[in-house]
Amino acid sequence: MLKSIRAQDAILGMYVQSFGGSWLSHPFWKAKFLISSPDELARIRASGVEVVIDTVRGCDIASQPANRHRPPPAGRFGRAGQVRVVDLAQRSTDVVKSLFDDCRLGRTVDTADILSTVDDIADVLIHDLSAFISVTRLKSKDDYTYMHSVAVCALMISLAQELGEPAKAVRELGMAGLLHDLGKVAVPDDILHKSDPLTAAEIAEVRRHTTHGHDMLSQTSDVPPVALDVALHHHERPDGTGYPFGLKGDAISRATRMASICNVYDALTSIRDDRKGLSPMEAITAMEASTGEFDPGLLFRFMRELGVYPVGKLVRFRSTHLAVTMPAVRDGLGPAFRTFYSTVDTRFVPYEDIILSNDRGNADAISAADPAAWFSADWPTMASSIVEGREIGRQDAA
Repeated sequence: MLKSIRAQDAILGMYVQSFGGSWLSHPFWKAKFLISSPDELARIRASGVEVVIDTVRGCDIASQPANRHRPPPAGRFGRAGQVRVVDLAQRSTDVVKSLFDDCRLGRTVDTADILSTVDDIADVLIHDLSAFISVTRLKSKDDYTYMHSVAVCALMISLAQELGEPAKAVRELGMAGLLHDLGKVAVPDDILHKSDPLTAAEIAEVRRHTTHGHDMLSQTSDVPPVALDVALHHHERPDGTGYPFGLKGDAISRATRMASICNVYDALTSIRDDRKGLSPMEAITAMEASTGEFDPGLLFRFMRELGVYPVGKLVRFRSTHLAVTMPAVRDGLGPAFRTFYSTVDTRFVPYEDIILSNDRGNADAISAADPAAWFSADWPTMASSIVEGREIGRQDAA
């Protein structure tokens, strides 16, 4: 969609379609390009001319404040909103800690407190997912399990919404995320907090937390079945390498496959006293490379919800073009893509770089694509050529 804006309203990540006036009235020899550097942005703003942007190929000035995946401007979310996020993360962690303490004393789960916490987390995610997840990435050794449960709850809610689950299911999946590690109350603290590698016996003890958690939750009548399922099976893997039962493929429920993704992602990105943690991009790239460990369709939807994709991944853009994901242009901007193939004309087209703002409408522009269905060439090599800007030939097509 084309939109005319003032030069001073231009921002990084916009795609310039044209300028007002003659070509002599603006400082560029080209008219169509992505604003990708502060220098380009400064020259556009200084020109004072009208700028026509394409909101399909780049950021839209009107959509930026609605971005769910990066901290919004102070005027909308602001300092008060950030304080609210920090406060909710701490309160939620305290609720989970109290829950664990009660279970250690043999008390049953208070589902009213859990559901209230899930609702509060779901509410704050409407404003900004990344702010809440960023806060929960920071974990002390003593609070790790509790805050990890809060983070998995938030990720489960967000993924469930991306998948279009009804409100009741979203709530129950959030509850499942919050309760998934409850069985760790039965694991000795000296094992949970051990810095050195665990022995085989200690690993076996930790793995029993899945059955412990299921048994504890089974004692409360109003815990939804999905929470029992996730507590017992969240370490199962589609390729059969998980535990406690080594289930494979469709024997693992979709809810559990969702929980597996959320659980591992938060574990990889957590910043702890003894470990820096991976960046979101590093974590997603590692998970994508772990063939067989995660449901590929759900993992792609998880990427789409986060707005984070491994570099060189083939995607379908608005159903008319194939594109590869590119390195991020700059922190704070949405994911970057390079289109190179028309699915309508079934031919290679000149490269065009696109940055999407991370709102839901733009996320819907991206869908999964299978390289083998389109190209006969080795995809990693082909993707590397496209990312580096090298030409590819007709012989690469299937």
